[in-house]
Amino acid sequence: MATLASGTNTTMAVVMLVLILIIVSSFSVAVVADAKFIARVCKNIEETNGHCVEVLRSDPRSFNATSTRDLASISLDIATSTRRDIAKGIDDEASQHDERSPIGEALIDCASYYAYAEQPLEDARESFDKGAYREAMDGAGEAEEAGDRCEQAFSDRELASVVAALDERMNQRCDVAALLIDLLFVT
Repeated sequence: MATLASGTNTTMAVVMLVLILIIVSSFSVAVVADAKFIARVCKNIEETNGHCVEVLRSDPRSFNATSTRDLASISLDIATSTRRDIAKGIDDEASQHDERSPIGEALIDCASYYAYAEQPLEDARESFDKGAYREAMDGAGEAEEAGDRCEQAFSDRELASVVAALDERMNQRCDVAALLIDLLFVT
């Protein structure tokens, strides 16, 4: 009787192990399939210099997306979150400089550009949710100007930008959002 119970336990253990392996392999296949979906959608917008996949992979929700619209929506959220993070980063950087110094003045300008970019992104989200994709795309494009204007604030003062990487990040995120939204006119 003990041998029969021991054999049943071993059989159950093997069955459980097989079920776990099936579940894990199914999940792995789904992630690979989702990564391929992201790459396939991003391939339609070559202008991003390969940043589309990188941007979308930064948000785990992208791997659950089932449509271009889902990815465009997520990318708009990424751009909005990026604007918030960069605005904080610029404020942190500004706190390390005298506001009357050329760098301090440039950072104050940058802070105002990023603060201004909040409204176009909010408008873009509202438009996107209503299906007004042209307006949503325009809003993401308008927000992208924050990075360009910030860089110009340093250039105007003949200074090297201390936030160039942040500005480039903003440009990439907003560019990807605008271009993915643009795809919704075609798909």
